[in-house]
Amino acid sequence: MLNTKEFLKSLTSQLSQIELTFAAEIANANEDSLNAIPNYGGWSILQVLDHLNFYNRWYLPKIEAAIKKSLMQKKSIPEFYKSGWLGAYFIKMMQPKLNGSLASKMEAPKNAIPATILNAELVLNEFSAHLVHLNRLLDLAINADINNTRVVTSLSSWISLKTGDSMAFLLAHMERHFLQIMRIKKSIPHKYVMSELETQSF
Repeated sequence: MLNTKEFLKSLTSQLSQIELTFAAEIANANEDSLNAIPNYGGWSILQVLDHLNFYNRWYLPKIEAAIKKSLMQKKSIPEFYKSGWLGAYFIKMMQPKLNGSLASKMEAPKNAIPATILNAELVLNEFSAHLVHLNRLLDLAINADINNTRVVTSLSSWISLKTGDSMAFLLAHMERHFLQIMRIKKSIPHKYVMSELETQSF
């Protein structure tokens, strides 16, 4: 159980780190490197971001609706935040460990698998807008009850998480995939790395 303000502060810190990595490693990368498939196969960086965009499209509007509903009700805000048992399980399953390793391997649901051909500008701009949106929601959440409001998951309309758990899950999911992005950057064919370095030198 955490103080609610400290809980939200920790989520904001997570988001800040994601924003820094996005700005430094992804936002200004050239299209070739963003579309490059790593030597070991799998998704490109752009596909990972498109996958994240899918989840942001689902959760952010629902989180916003839950927060605004709480603000309109003007109920007292619990001093402490306690994750639900299902939310805690999902977050732990998704959250990378301190050493950067993952607790478990997971396959993306079919509806969250990214397209093979993507527009880099559109994907990057959408992800950047989602970061801004989530920042705004974390600010609003300070005055909302994120402990007793719920958000329906993308898994099923029958499954919902506490609003605070939904935000924590979304950020854990981003952290997980940003580690994947950094692995991709280290593994993409040499020609794409050189192309990006040449582009950045001018």
